[in-house]
Amino acid sequence: MKALLCEGWNGYRGLKFVDTQPPALPAGCVRIAVAYSTVSFGQLLVVAGKYQRKPPLPFVPGTEISGVILETAPDVSGFKPGDRVAASLDWGGYGEQAIATVETVWHVPDGVGLKDAATIPLTYGTAYAALHWRGGLVPGQTLLVHGAAGGVGLPAVELGTLAGARVLAVGSSQERLQLARAHGADEGLLHTEPDLGQRIKALTEGRGADLVFDPVGGALFDETLRGTAPLGRILIIGFASGTIPQIPANILLVKNIDVIGFNFGIYLGWSPVDERKRHAEKLRTMMQTLFGLALEGRIRPTSSDCFPLQEFSSAFEAVESRKSFGRVLIEVGGG
Repeated sequence: MKALLCEGWNGYRGLKFVDTQPPALPAGCVRIAVAYSTVSFGQLLVVAGKYQRKPPLPFVPGTEISGVILETAPDVSGFKPGDRVAASLDWGGYGEQAIATVETVWHVPDGVGLKDAATIPLTYGTAYAALHWRGGLVPGQTLLVHGAAGGVGLPAVELGTLAGARVLAVGSSQERLQLARAHGADEGLLHTEPDLGQRIKALTEGRGADLVFDPVGGALFDETLRGTAPLGRILIIGFASGTIPQIPANILLVKNIDVIGFNFGIYLGWSPVDERKRHAEKLRTMMQTLFGLALEGRIRPTSSDCFPLQEFSSAFEAVESRKSFGRVLIEVGGG
C-alpha cells in the first residue's frame, strides 16, 4: 500500500512516500480503506518528536480518518465490511489502509460525505467535549474563542452558537473573522488589537467572557485573563502559538477564575493509562450527536485545503503557515 513513513524525528519534510505492507489486524480492531485524513498542528509536533506521545519508529502518522471498513477482527461486533466510518487512530492515517480499535470507530450516516466526516471525530469532538464536559457552557453565557477560524476554533464557534451562547471570535485577519461570523459568531476581534482584554469587556458591558476556548496560548493569554469575567473559566486546548503561557495565580485568586486543562486524547486512549474502553460509550453518544448535527446541516465542516497523499508537504505547509481555514485534509482514497 502507499503510505507516508516517519523514520526519525525530522519533521514533515523528513517523511517518505513509500510502498509498504498493510498493517496487521489485531483483536478488537477493524481495517479501514482510508478515504481522507486530517492534518493538524498536533501532527506537526508528532513527526518532529515534540508531542507528548511518541509512536515507535518507524511508523505511519495520522490520527483522524474517514473511510470504508475492509475487514473486522473475529471478536468485533457492530461493524462489517462496507460500512462507512470515521475513526480516531493511535497512528496510521496517512496510508491506504489503517487499523482502528473498535472503541474509536463510528458509523457515518448516509447523507454525510466522507470528506466532511473525516473532520468530525477530533475537531468537533474536541470542541464539544471541551465546551460541555469540561467547560459547563450554558445558554446565555458569553463564549470567547481564540483561533476562531482554525481546525478546532471554527467547530467551537458553531457548537457554542448551537448551545445558546453569545460567541466572540478572535482571529488574525478580517477574512478569518468573516468566516467565523458566517459560522455563527456574534462579534469578531483581531488578536492584534491593542488592549484586547478591554475590548472584550467593552462588548460584555464591562463584565468579560464567561468561558474562553483557547487553542493558541502564548501572549494572548494575558489579554484573556483581563477579558475573563469574575467566576469565569478558561479552557486550555493547546499552544498553537508555540509558547506555553505562565499563569499569574494572583489574578486567578482575585477574580475567582478557573483555568481548566483539556486533553481530548484522554478519552481516546492516548494517555499513559489507556482508558478508551472506559469512555467508549460516552464518546459514541457524542459522535452520534455530532453526525446528526452534520446530517441536519446545523454544523458545517470546513476545509480550505485538500491535497492528494503524495503532496503531503503542501498539506503540512498549509497548517504550518496558519493560512488555512478549518481542517486541512489529505485525500488518500477519496469517496
